[in-house]
Amino acid sequence: MPKLSIVIPNYNGGENLKRSIESCKTIQITEDNYEILIVDNKSTDNSVNIVTEMKKKIPNIRLIENEKNLGRIQNWNVGIEKADGDYLIFLFANDLINEKNNVHEVIEKLDSDKTISICISGLLKKEESKQYIKKAYFDEIVKCSAKKFASNCLNRGLLPFGPIQSIIYRLEDIRIDKNKFLEEFPINADEIFSFIETCKRESIMFNPNPQITWDLTQNRFHGKMKVEDELKEHSQTIEIIKDKTNLDVNYGLISTYKAISLIKFSAKNFQDKNGKKEAITHILSQIPSAINSDRILIKTLFDKLKNSDTDADDLLHKLIITKSINESHAKSGINEK
Repeated sequence: MPKLSIVIPNYNGGENLKRSIESCKTIQITEDNYEILIVDNKSTDNSVNIVTEMKKKIPNIRLIENEKNLGRIQNWNVGIEKADGDYLIFLFANDLINEKNNVHEVIEKLDSDKTISICISGLLKKEESKQYIKKAYFDEIVKCSAKKFASNCLNRGLLPFGPIQSIIYRLEDIRIDKNKFLEEFPINADEIFSFIETCKRESIMFNPNPQITWDLTQNRFHGKMKVEDELKEHSQTIEIIKDKTNLDVNYGLISTYKAISLIKFSAKNFQDKNGKKEAITHILSQIPSAINSDRILIKTLFDKLKNSDTDADDLLHKLIITKSINESHAKSGINEK
């Protein structure tokens, strides 16, 4: 049995798929200790031929060919069902395992600390005009209470887990309740899945090293929906996570965060820093009630004003993790600095 399954759901990945497979060689684990599982969703290009040829030189490749196209989400579920490893990483044909990854180190920590449910790693986000590291919240690997992190996120309506390629899951935990991605939630299936997995153990781990290169310059599914449909799915997502994890929800706080999320999207319409700051300041003036609603929200907004180029989600999630760590310390009687 391999230690790790790298699952690559594929539909017409072609040469991009080849690059993704080759990038797996950068993982510092022996070939007999990990498998590269390609789940082909009835591709009409030469993907299957490419994988068949690569198997001759890379013996730890396995190819699953669906008899018909199952759709994007169901294809992910086939990957879960067919994976043989102790741990699971998703990789898509447009992406690469980052050459600076420390997957081997993360697996060692997961092996030695059974309290940890999942690990969220950094990623290198590649766009047309720039590339930068996301989700590198701290300079070193840290962990906090899984349920406190999940609760602090859900209470604000935050969905912090995507993209799933940055996460290492325990297949043992997934199999306990046969957790799967829900096809009826095309935008948030990965978030629901990850909330459930997170809450199965005591802790969650955060690793600053980039696990993947997330390439947004390629054609890929971005989950584009009408705004009203996205809002509807978001509300339904919160409810199903609440139901499956028994976490509490603060609907007033969620409403505030929905309003504040306009900052991120509005600021993108301005090219210069001053324009972005003016946009943020204007939105703040329109929702004064938000100022007194949540200390994390206030600090995120002011940090964003100081540096409008900093990723707002990363600022916010780092504060959430810090809050979760402090709450865990307070509960155990450890004095905070």
